[in-house]
Amino acid sequence: MYSASSGDERLDRRYAWAEAALKDGDAQAAIDILDQTLAEHYGFTAAWHLYGLAQEALGHNEEAATAWRQCLDLDPNDHVGAKLDLARIGALPAEQATSENFSGALFDGYAERFDSHLVGTLQYQAPALLKDALARHCAEAGRPFQFEATYDLGCGTGLMGEAIRAKVGFLAGCDLSPRMIAKAQAKTREGGGPLYDKLATAGLVAFLASRPDASADLVIAADVFVYLGDLTASFHQSARVLKAGGLLAFTVQNHEGEGVAVGQDRRFVHAERWLREKLGEARLEPVLVEPQSTRIDRGQPVPGLLVIAQR
Repeated sequence: MYSASSGDERLDRRYAWAEAALKDGDAQAAIDILDQTLAEHYGFTAAWHLYGLAQEALGHNEEAATAWRQCLDLDPNDHVGAKLDLARIGALPAEQATSENFSGALFDGYAERFDSHLVGTLQYQAPALLKDALARHCAEAGRPFQFEATYDLGCGTGLMGEAIRAKVGFLAGCDLSPRMIAKAQAKTREGGGPLYDKLATAGLVAFLASRPDASADLVIAADVFVYLGDLTASFHQSARVLKAGGLLAFTVQNHEGEGVAVGQDRRFVHAERWLREKLGEARLEPVLVEPQSTRIDRGQPVPGLLVIAQR
């Protein structure tokens, strides 16, 4: 089983010194410390990852890529997110960079402060934006703003569930992080009873694959596709579980380039044209595509898109 520790307190202390040096802007000092550390323990995956970041900071992208490939040799399940960094510097196609193990570990560690940090610090508003967009679309389409069965992909602690609960009959959610799922399980709906009718610790494609054909009226993914590169399977599985006329609603980070890329924040960004093509391949028709920023990063709105597609 993967561990961020080397198993040796002395080497772990060296790793911490190297990490501090890099944070202070002295990448060369970090490399010098890590050279000694890795000479003693070549299999220290986290140290290889930090070594890559330090090399990148010096502009040595080839050396950084070599270090991150070493991470993948040592840990093919990629708990440190080395694929994301390789894609970020152009050394791996972004569509191949998704790492569920990294995402699950990341959010397990984030669960306790998730709601306060996301809503308070980052001014996260994807659930409210998605709810508003669905209300607008339903009004324009002359259909009730009510859904019999809804699947909340990457539900986290249940922020999207809280926003949409009054408008759905059956609500099921999934997330890679057991701690996130535990937080969602503890939440209750207005009037009593659990917020979610069903929760699963699972990746969203695996969760959708476990659901019957034409079993949902709404599939919703609030700021989840920023952790997935290739959305082809997500779209096809969503189309399969949706009833005729059912809706897939989601947010993504957007870029003006082509296809899929990984940004400096290690999140995936998707071009609008690419999204439209992949939705079309899954026989999902975009009925609403609009620019929306779901959060603030370093004082600036993060460019994004809000999309509603119909089966």
